Amino acid sequence: MATLTKSASKPSRKKTTAPERVLYLYAISQMPKRAAPTITSEGIDGAAPVEALRRAEYLCWISRVSKADFAHHVNQRMQDLEWLAAAGLRHERVVAEIAGKLPALPARFATVFLSDDSLTQHIKEHQRALDAAFERVADADEWGVKIFVIAQSKARGQRPPSSGSEYLKRKAELLQPRAGEQLDAEVQEFVSSLKGLAVANSPGGKASASQPGLVWHGSFLIRKKDRKKLESILRKYAAQWKDAHRIDCSGPWPPYSFVGDHV
Repeated sequence: MATLTKSASKPSRKKTTAPERVLYLYAISQMPKRAAPTITSEGIDGAAPVEALRRAEYLCWISRVSKADFAHHVNQRMQDLEWLAAAGLRHERVVAEIAGKLPALPARFATVFLSDDSLTQHIKEHQRALDAAFERVADADEWGVKIFVIAQSKARGQRPPSSGSEYLKRKAELLQPRAGEQLDAEVQEFVSSLKGLAVANSPGGKASASQPGLVWHGSFLIRKKDRKKLESILRKYAAQWKDAHRIDCSGPWPPYSFVGDHV
């Protein structure tokens, strides 16, 4: 009599599906005459490589990243300051490497396209504006300029503070310009000199306006050939103001403030 035996059943394997991906955009560059450079900087998520996609006469620099992290839940993730700092640094490093190798229009942090088709359509719709932006930023860098008033240790004819709280109050008054106070003539002259040299300029935002002693701040698009002229203006006014004002200048940067809303 034959004996029937049950064969050992194979363990069921759950089908795993790859997470949906979106295109994270770092920058758009004009098509180089030679092969596109390789970007070695770490991608925005710390894993996905940076790719160059050809769209019309441009290269779109992207990484394919998690749709959940960078489309659905990106606003929540940006509340995590540790994540935001790391991702922001990766974004800036990629943009800086691209801009160091060929002219590029940097994209704002967290610019995402849901598909290749949506990116292609965006390029087609904004091609004229992109051409104008490339012409505007050609051979130019962005420079940030801040002007601070230098607090004096003791005002003339004023008695010494009688307490620590009075000392702090006086110091705060010296550091923070009065609301609605007009720029003095020398500061206006300095800003006008920079505007005359620049291809374009952009006033500073509110985020930095609360810095103690900040009198004025803004960004300037300066041709690379005019860098020495910029340095000459900065030296002139730094020497002229001595202990009255301090100038902070940072750059050169990719032209974040001058690419327009189409990137």
